[in-house]
Amino acid sequence: MTSATAPVRTDLSRTPRGGLAPARVRRLVFTGVVVALLVAEAVLAGPEIRGVLRSLWRIEVGWLGVAVVSSAVSMSMFAGIRRRLLRAAGFRVRGAVAAVYVANSLHATLPGGVAFSTGYTYRWLRAQGVGGPVAAWCLAASGLVSTAALLAFGAVGSLLAGGQAGWVQLALAVTGIVLITVVFRHLARQPRVVVTIVRWVLMRVNRVRRRPATTGVDGLTELLVQLNSVRPGGRDWLVATGCALLNWAFDAACLAACAAALDLRGLTLPLLLIAYTAGMATAGLSPLPGGLGLVDATLVVALVAGGVPAAAALPVVILYRLISLVCVVGVGWIVCAVQQLRHTAVRA
Repeated sequence: MTSATAPVRTDLSRTPRGGLAPARVRRLVFTGVVVALLVAEAVLAGPEIRGVLRSLWRIEVGWLGVAVVSSAVSMSMFAGIRRRLLRAAGFRVRGAVAAVYVANSLHATLPGGVAFSTGYTYRWLRAQGVGGPVAAWCLAASGLVSTAALLAFGAVGSLLAGGQAGWVQLALAVTGIVLITVVFRHLARQPRVVVTIVRWVLMRVNRVRRRPATTGVDGLTELLVQLNSVRPGGRDWLVATGCALLNWAFDAACLAACAAALDLRGLTLPLLLIAYTAGMATAGLSPLPGGLGLVDATLVVALVAGGVPAAAALPVVILYRLISLVCVVGVGWIVCAVQQLRHTAVRA
């Protein structure tokens, strides 16, 4: 007679009965903190919020439409940056605008949204047939071009305001872009130099990590060879930079249209550019998704510093954020849902 012994479960990673997983506890704690902050802000800013809501009732519909269209065109221009850079690498993609909306929703909604949006965009590029090295290059290049365009916006605002700092900022931005372009073109023409440098650095790192000296060398060499095939010309960089400037310009036009919709007085072009650049520069510093709290406060403070009354600046900023953040994020999630339904239908 034989007896069978039931296997003993030794998986300690599972959650004990009646308990909560550590990751779930962290999510609950984070959600509770965010809700508490939002409730506290709503209670403390109750009178101001009621005044803002009363101001929103007198919106001019025409200017509101201009703001919505400007925001939509801004998103399309950002997609144009990636389309042009990918075209320079020999790839033509479809659905770039939809991908930008979905990535923006992930970035603005989820905690640590940068990682989610970057991962989604990378997977989308791979699904379009773009190689891994080229996809990584496209993400890095589009971010560089977009950042340089925002710095140029701030410099133009300072110049129009008559500040000497604008000339310094503009000179530094132009010098940096020229140096980066020269270095990249030189390295593209001399790939052996890059391979030699990377091999030397990687061998030293392997020595510190006590691994074989040639670990990962062949993979990095192949990666650099693939990247060497990506050689955008001056026209490609010019078009991508133009799309980046238009991306920021139409988003700033959305803010200006919101000001016109609420009949805000005293908003000049230099003040608009400086306030907008300051707000966008602080977007990634807020602990809440979408830069909630910090971006809004920065825009209001910048407008007030430029002579706009706080009671008039706050409704404009809220209306702008409702269009450029809430509405755009909503469209992105709708696009994401449609994509999931289509994917499910294809698999079925």
